[in-house]
Amino acid sequence: MGLREKEVTIQSQVALKGTLSMPEVRAEKGPAILIISGSGKLDRNGKVNKKLDVKLYRQLAEYLTSIGFINLRYDKRGVAESEGDYLTTGVWDLVDDAQAAVHFLKNLPEVDSEKVIVLGHSEGATIGAAVAAREELGGLILLSGAGERLSEALKRQRDLATEDIINAKGFLGFYLRLLGVQNKVEKQAQKFIDKVNSSTKDVIKVSFVKTNAKWMREHFAYDVRADLAKVTCPILAITGARDLQANPAVLKDLPQYVKGDVQFNIVENMGHSCKFITYTSTMFTMKKDIVAEGNLPLHPELEKLLENWLQSRFADISSDQTVVI
Repeated sequence: MGLREKEVTIQSQVALKGTLSMPEVRAEKGPAILIISGSGKLDRNGKVNKKLDVKLYRQLAEYLTSIGFINLRYDKRGVAESEGDYLTTGVWDLVDDAQAAVHFLKNLPEVDSEKVIVLGHSEGATIGAAVAAREELGGLILLSGAGERLSEALKRQRDLATEDIINAKGFLGFYLRLLGVQNKVEKQAQKFIDKVNSSTKDVIKVSFVKTNAKWMREHFAYDVRADLAKVTCPILAITGARDLQANPAVLKDLPQYVKGDVQFNIVENMGHSCKFITYTSTMFTMKKDIVAEGNLPLHPELEKLLENWLQSRFADISSDQTVVI
């Protein structure tokens, strides 16, 4: 199925620039999916800079369009073509922006306003949960980050980093252990967290680097599970078994606090970027691996799970009544 892309402006507290992808042939007034990106200066396609481009959100948009779904992705506040200041943006600013994008989709003449679905990746899964607790949605898809607070995710990442140092071979491992780095990871992290939590400014400097303290404080205070318990629409949660940044094990707890229809899947050989990989990264290889994964296609099992879940709940997109746009 072909696609047509259109540049759009979403008016939140600031103007957000996005891309609306639409199938050339689709059902009359069909469902639509909002894609919410992960943390960091990722643009609407998944690009940070020339060296780091995971391409994930463009790939998701192209795939979702290919199976008949209108979708919208956007540059977050203060990133790429969107207005605003990235460093002073907090979690609730991001939630406001995502809600504005949901309203944008609901008001499109091609979209059934009762069938707007939010798909969030990584931090976008947290933002998506907050939106779903406050907006009537047709569905919620959580990729690589369902049901986990930022503080929990960061603690797990620190624990894995400590294990990597302890198990590192060769001179580098010997040198790091000689310096006792494995014993300093948690202490340094707690010192940083205490500094952030004790601050009242939106932005502070830590080791001469500007840090978005408002964003971190709001994340530390936010309980995503409490909001997931309020969600009434169907939920699909998918995390890769090789994901270092999000814990796949927490998916098994979702039915304990999600009261409605919830499906969760742990995908073998999938990492945080939702690509097929046959290795698990370490703290020493993660950055290089993420760059390499940008050139890979979406994990085929992820595609299958998305299509099956979407088609089973929004089957009317395959209606014989079609329109060419």
